[in-house]
Amino acid sequence: MAFDLNLLRSERLYRNSAPVSVVMADLGRLRAIDAEMEEKKKSWNGRGRAFAALAALFFVGALITPVGPVGAGMSAVSFVAMVVCFIVAARYSGLDLENRRYELVARILQRLRKDIAPDEPVAVELDFRPTQDARYLTKRGKVKDWNAESFAQRWLSFQVRLRDGTHLRLGMEERLQARSRTRRNPRGKYKTKRKQKGVSFLHVHLRVKPERHPQLARLGAQARQAVRLPQGASLSRLDVAEDRLALRVGMARDWAAQEGVKPPFCDAPRAALMSLLSLYQVLNYSTALRKREPARASS
Repeated sequence: MAFDLNLLRSERLYRNSAPVSVVMADLGRLRAIDAEMEEKKKSWNGRGRAFAALAALFFVGALITPVGPVGAGMSAVSFVAMVVCFIVAARYSGLDLENRRYELVARILQRLRKDIAPDEPVAVELDFRPTQDARYLTKRGKVKDWNAESFAQRWLSFQVRLRDGTHLRLGMEERLQARSRTRRNPRGKYKTKRKQKGVSFLHVHLRVKPERHPQLARLGAQARQAVRLPQGASLSRLDVAEDRLALRVGMARDWAAQEGVKPPFCDAPRAALMSLLSLYQVLNYSTALRKREPARASS
């Protein structure tokens, strides 16, 4: 499937199901588009600030010395130019993507590409809309004397069948609570205070053939012991059944996607890969148990 630039522009979504090489190329295009939009946004904001300074200069000059119709006209032109520049900058800001979202997928695919057949489709959906978009609102109410709004956004869906036949599904979810309250200070002025708190969740799910792992459902305790995560990530939930393994990992909202990240930031791609390796340790243990059974039966 071809890269859908119109979908990215109109809905801020990237969606594709294609071989890993195609998806990696698409992520490269996303990176280039994002860099271009960021540069244009900075450029137009710079022009807007320059025209704002010019308009202010003419205005202050008019207060000191009458500038006549020409000076007044220049001030008006500078003000209009400032507004136009900021409007154009805002349009480019609409395509300014959150870098770490596509970088997370790129790093995971880079590490997994040897485990994925060249022709195997990788289904990826990336949502670049902000978590506080109205469509992700889940609850609105009061928390003590605060007005509170809760949001939940599942912004990444990633699915692929690995070379060994295991089906991998990976997702990222953002949960956010935004609070605000307005109070009157002793001087009679009303001030609004705002604050946010939230958490990010990584979901890793493996689906397997039960006949290859007949002991899997009994390995809940071993699975929990096998989980290894980087600093800043914690196990939130673990499910073990006869045909699947699934875990949920909690991280702070300020997780990072670039390599070499240091605490207190959590390396999210590393957390995803360590989660996957942890689940595979459980699968390998169940395979070893299956291989022992015939030997015991024949003895």
